[in-house]
Amino acid sequence: MFKKIVFLIILSLGLCADNYANNLSVTSGEIKAHTEVFGDSEINPTTKDVKANLTIENSLESIKGQIFFETITLISDKKDRDENMYELLNIQKYKTISFDIKNIVKNETNYDINGVLSLNGVTKNITLKSNINEQNNQILFDGGFSFNLTDFNLEPPTLLFLTVRNQIDISYKIEFKR
Repeated sequence: MFKKIVFLIILSLGLCADNYANNLSVTSGEIKAHTEVFGDSEINPTTKDVKANLTIENSLESIKGQIFFETITLISDKKDRDENMYELLNIQKYKTISFDIKNIVKNETNYDINGVLSLNGVTKNITLKSNINEQNNQILFDGGFSFNLTDFNLEPPTLLFLTVRNQIDISYKIEFKR
């Protein structure tokens, strides 16, 4: 009798484990921001220090959680410009930029990732268009989106007669392992 009870407990734990979410870990990632200074050059700060607290149940659409990075890890090709960017982004007060995934919806050609972007202490609902592929327990997010600095209470900086464009274009490629 005792063996049957133990067997049933072990069996039920195994069945329940299938209903629990699995964690995803970042194996590699890059997030690039792009804007331009009117009449000057492109600005492309990038981070490869992408982190995540994500879970997945069975399908790609079940992924939930947060993708984030420390703002100080954004680096462009000009160190002095980076210092101005860090000042604009208030890195002393807001050390991370994050995106909280609320839901993922498959559409005709790719996926819509609906979530909340947190930047400069401001949160905004955003929908990302993304290609999401899974192969051999590796999941790849590859896509992009745009936002305006002013949407996050950030004024585009100016230098003499040059102004940084308000629109920021984000591209990302992040690989996760189940």
